[in-house]
Amino acid sequence: MLNRLFFIYVAKNEDWKQLYNEDWAYVSSMTRFFKWWIKHEFHVDVAIECDILPVIPGRIFDRPSIAYLLKDHSERGSSVFHFYLPYFKPIFTDCRPIDAYHANNFGIVTWHRPKPLYLSSDENEKYFADNNCAQISHVLSHEFLRRSNKKRKAYFDGIHKLWDLHVRGTVPFLYFNRQFNRVSRNDEYRYVTIDPAKL
Repeated sequence: MLNRLFFIYVAKNEDWKQLYNEDWAYVSSMTRFFKWWIKHEFHVDVAIECDILPVIPGRIFDRPSIAYLLKDHSERGSSVFHFYLPYFKPIFTDCRPIDAYHANNFGIVTWHRPKPLYLSSDENEKYFADNNCAQISHVLSHEFLRRSNKKRKAYFDGIHKLWDLHVRGTVPFLYFNRQFNRVSRNDEYRYVTIDPAKL
């Protein structure tokens, strides 16, 4: 079970069909990319699944939040790594300055969308890569370094230091095309990640 990674795209119940049409092709291709990336960077072969979770806002304790997603994670089975891509920002985050949260076998990164969507699917994909994909690689790195028995200083603090270097431009992000080949930032790219080799 530990080698299963389940991406869950979270959407408001009234929006999920529209978001499926607009975002799902990228989300599903991104999950396949991360299967490859995890094996390439961390030497772990994970089974990948992905799904959409439509949320009906309800009573105060059923409102979308980290607690709501932790409850869903527990009900699905906490031995599986569930990675949520919600439309809302977590109120509490241990991954400032990104809108993310990490715990054992559990990750959240707020899914950002351009407003309005670009006319070109290539522009939308570039936006998703820059604003979502890189942050997802950040949280995935926390988890897979933790699983490899690294100390918190490496799997948590080390990732945050590396993120700061990426954001400042001292260390470049990694860019990949549709075939998962490394490319330059100036080329056409579809996925962006941190560079775990720089840890």
